[in-house]
Order: sequence, then structure tokens, then C-alpha cells
Amino acid sequence: MTTAKDKNYFLFLKELVRLEEKEENEEIQSEFLNLSPQERQLRGKALLGLSLREKHFSPAEHSLATFCLKNKKPLPLFTLETGDIVSLYAENRKDSDYPAGTVYEKTKDSITVAFHSALPDWVEKGATHQLHKSLNRATYRRMLEALDAVHQTQNTHLAVFRDISLGLEKPRLETSGGEKIRWFDKTLNASQQKAVSRCLAARDVALVHGPPGTGKTTALIEIIRQSLAERKIIFVTAPSNTACDNLLERLVACGMNALRMGHPARIGEPLREHTLDFKLALHPTARFIVQAERELGRLKIRSEINFKKQEIKNLRKEIFDRVMKEAEVIVGTPASLQDRALREKSFDLLVFDEATQATEPISWIPMTRVKKAVMAGDHFQLPPTVRSKEAEEKGLGVTLFERLYEILGAEFKTLLERQYRMNEKIMGFSSREFYDNKLVADESVRAWTLSTLPGVEKCAATEEPLVFIDTAGKGFEERLEPGSESRYNAEEAGLVLDELKRMLGLGVPPEDIAVISPYSAQVRLLASLSPDPSVEIDSVDGFQGREKELVIVSLVRSNLEGELGFLNDTRRMNVAMTRARRKLIVIGDGATLSSLKFYKDFMKYAEEAGSYHTAWE
Repeated sequence: MTTAKDKNYFLFLKELVRLEEKEENEEIQSEFLNLSPQERQLRGKALLGLSLREKHFSPAEHSLATFCLKNKKPLPLFTLETGDIVSLYAENRKDSDYPAGTVYEKTKDSITVAFHSALPDWVEKGATHQLHKSLNRATYRRMLEALDAVHQTQNTHLAVFRDISLGLEKPRLETSGGEKIRWFDKTLNASQQKAVSRCLAARDVALVHGPPGTGKTTALIEIIRQSLAERKIIFVTAPSNTACDNLLERLVACGMNALRMGHPARIGEPLREHTLDFKLALHPTARFIVQAERELGRLKIRSEINFKKQEIKNLRKEIFDRVMKEAEVIVGTPASLQDRALREKSFDLLVFDEATQATEPISWIPMTRVKKAVMAGDHFQLPPTVRSKEAEEKGLGVTLFERLYEILGAEFKTLLERQYRMNEKIMGFSSREFYDNKLVADESVRAWTLSTLPGVEKCAATEEPLVFIDTAGKGFEERLEPGSESRYNAEEAGLVLDELKRMLGLGVPPEDIAVISPYSAQVRLLASLSPDPSVEIDSVDGFQGREKELVIVSLVRSNLEGELGFLNDTRRMNVAMTRARRKLIVIGDGATLSSLKFYKDFMKYAEEAGSYHTAWE
């Protein structure tokens, strides 16, 4: 854990941010210089052999272009994602200018990009194009600006946050209050109510520690509703657009007028109507702008033209002011607080979900303009992504949430203890290993199994909630995938597929099943062999925050040296092992896994629960 002693710590963080930016920039440069386009595509950093399907516009007038593969095949399983910044290239053509854009949406066989400017003439049907992932420098710039502000500020709310984070100042409780809370959500359990109460009572900062399935976001929604009742101005954030969309969906379902910041390309299609761009374009007053622009085209006298332009400018400002005023809650990623539309706005409350997936420099961006912060997360699940090994070793992998969790007293942080996702046996190991055995399975999920699902055959395989299948001694050998740095295990994949087919044969619906692996090469192999396309096959990282009735985890590693790679990060395994609701099947080589105490303990837990099996059985 990084120890922060004085405000010069934030200058140190700036150096780590620069290391991270340099690493990402060099990584992209190296890929272009040292990897063929085909290798870049294999690593999910490019798409080749694309044909333009159509050019069109979004309702908010973004210039869009949709591409598909010329061979008519589906897009690769691991490829560019919605929200990625990309550059467009023409195959067999050299240009000095490569149009940049943002991936707007993606289907199984097409990808749509919102371009930042008009497309050149060479982007046409019949030509062959490539898309390559680019560096997003804006977020790095905003992190550095925020850290400068934290370092320099005096006599502000930001200075209070800074000094609390350095242990130089104690957090405070509100002097008023103590009134009995009138709950909007009357289904909250005791630990959720405690979390809400403590967050409302804190004057500066409070934390909600939410292990898997404990209803962390539900508690946050109640905090937001309670704060809105006090007429607070609220900014709600999370480090990923997916997590922001989840919050937005929950807020809209509660009837709140929520405004989503950020490029609509980074936001799920059903929620785009709540974005600033769409609200401005679809506002009833916008029709007057269209009418004024038509009249402008018919005018000849300069004074009339200038008058009409000013009228259009005034109308745009009027619509913007109305949309901003009508919004009860503003939602966006941390960096979006520095969007031009919000730069003059300050907030009473910051609600930061999944704060343990954001590096500390990113976390300080929204802290710069709020009076109070509520942060929620779980530092025993996936950590933030850090590319630079040097920056990670020096502390960039330690989050602001973690540092505050060590500093704050009990009255400013709450562990949510009741979980609503997993059978008790699936939950048990995680509770013991990470949460001091404090998790309690709610009665509604404590004993549920696959056998209680409609249409599923009742037998030992569907009534057993946890299985570990040990492949030790079978000679299942891990291999390095050609052209990538990822590993796969073909024999283990065969066993995974056998288990999958067996469960499908017992009536478990394919859409209720997930197959997860820490290795993208194993995911690609399993997806290519899957007996049913409705079974979701993905990486551990891709399943953070999600769940399925049945989850099969393929651990891949099998070697004489006991090398575990990704598997050494036990937080990643905590995520993998807590995605299942009614049945978890883990498959791996016990001899290799036992080089780490975590897996020894898991195998012992499985044995005690009567859930340990070998691949020889």
C-alpha cells in the first residue's frame, strides 16, 4: 500500500500518470512497427478487410459510417469495443490524414463509427478499409490537471478531501440531522440501511464496501434519492461506460430526470435518449432552430443574416440551459466532469460507483468540484487496469478507495453483509477468504440449485451447487497461442465442453450459462467449439458485475513449474468464482494450482463440501 505523507504525493502521482501514458503510447507505436496488421487484429486492436456498408447520421446529427467484413463473416470475438477511439485507414493507399472516430455500436457482423469530422472521398463502397485503435490523450490531460488542482488548492472542499486522504485532517459528521429516515426503498436490509445512514451523516466522505451480490448499487440509489429530497445537486459516476449505463438505467427506472454526459457512441443504444446530445437535438424548441436555419439560407442582406445567426445562437443556449436545469442527476465517467458543458458547474454530492476499478488520479477528477463524496466498490474484486509495470509497482494500482478505507474510522465506512446472488456453498469460500466470513446468503438464495429451474432434470448434477474438477496427472498441457501472448489448454477445453453439453442435456437453458476463463486464447478456442451460440463465453474481466445461473470456469494453467500468471491475482479469481447463482464448476490442474495457498485453500474447501472431483472419475 502506497503511503501518502504530504501534498507532494500528488506530484509523485503525476509522474506515475506520465509513465502510464508513455507506456500506452509506446505500446501503440510498437504494435504498428513490430506487429503485422493481422497480429494486431488477433490482439483485438484492429479490424481488417472492412467494406463500407453505409454512411448515415444519428438523431443527434453525428456523422456515422457502418463497416462489415468483405468476406461476410462475423467480426472476431475479441475486437474493438464500443467507445474505443479509432483511426480509419485505406488498404493499399498511403495518406497523411487518417480520420479519427469513436466506435458507436457493434453487432456480430458490423461496426459503426461516429467520426469527429467529415469523411474524405476515399471512404467509399467497394474499397477495403482498416480500423486501428488509437490513444485517447484527453483523459491523461484531465488527470494531470486534476492532480495539479489537488496539490495547489487551499481553503476549499478539495483541500479538505486532500488532507483527509493524507491523514492530516479528520473527516466530519453533519452537526444537524439525526432525524429518522423515511425510506424510499423499503426492501433495504439492515446493512444497506446502515450504509445509507452513515453516508448521509458524513459531511465530507463515506465509503460503501460491497462484496459480490450484496446490493451496493441499490444502496447508492437510495442515497441519491434521499439527497435529491434535500435538493442536492448530484454528479453520479463510475469508471466504465457500462457501469454508468447501469446507474442511469436504475435512476430512470425510479422516475428521475437523469442527464448522461459523454459521447453517445459510448452509451448503450436504449439509453442514448438521455444523453446531452440527444436531449438537445430532440428538445421541442429545437424545431425553431431548424426553421431559423432554413430562413437563414434564403437571406441576402448581411444585417438580416447576422440577426438570424444570433437568434439561432440564443435558441441553442436557451435549449442547453433548459436541459441542464431540468436534469435532477448528471451521470458520466469521471473525466466527463471536465466536459465543456459542465466546467462552470459545481455539485453538492459525488456518488462514485465501482471506485475500486479507477486509478487514484482518475478518481481525483470528479473530486475537484464537489462538496461531499460517497464512494462504493470492493477492493477484493478486479483492480484498475494499469499498463505500466513500473507505475503499478510504484503504487498506481492502489486506488483512492483503498487508501481511504485504511484511514477512515468505522462511522465512515460500511461493509454490506447480505448477498442475494449465490447459493451458500458458492459464496462460502469467497466469504472466508476475502470478507472475514461475514457474508450471509439471503434465505431467498441460500439453498437454490439448478434443479429448481423450470424444465431442468432433478439429479445429483443439478442439485450440487459447487464442483471442482482436478485435471492433475491427465497430461493436459497449456500452450501459447501463435501471434498473441495468451494461453490455451485444448484438453481442458474438451473437458469444459463435455461438462457444458452434459448440463445442456439436463435441460439448463443455454442463455443461463456462462463459460469464463482468465485467458482470451482459451475463450476464443471455447467459442469456436461451443455447441450452442446462446451460451455466453467470455473473459473474467468481461464478466465483472454480471451473473449467470451456471458458470463454468476454465483455469488453463498446467505446467511443472507451478507458474500461474494471471491466476496469481486472486481478486480476479474472486470475480470468476462469484458470477454463478445456482452452480459453479471450476476446472483446473490441482498440482499446478497448489503452488499458491489460495488455490490450496479452495481445493480444501471443495473437499470439505464434498465438491472435489478428479478428471479421472
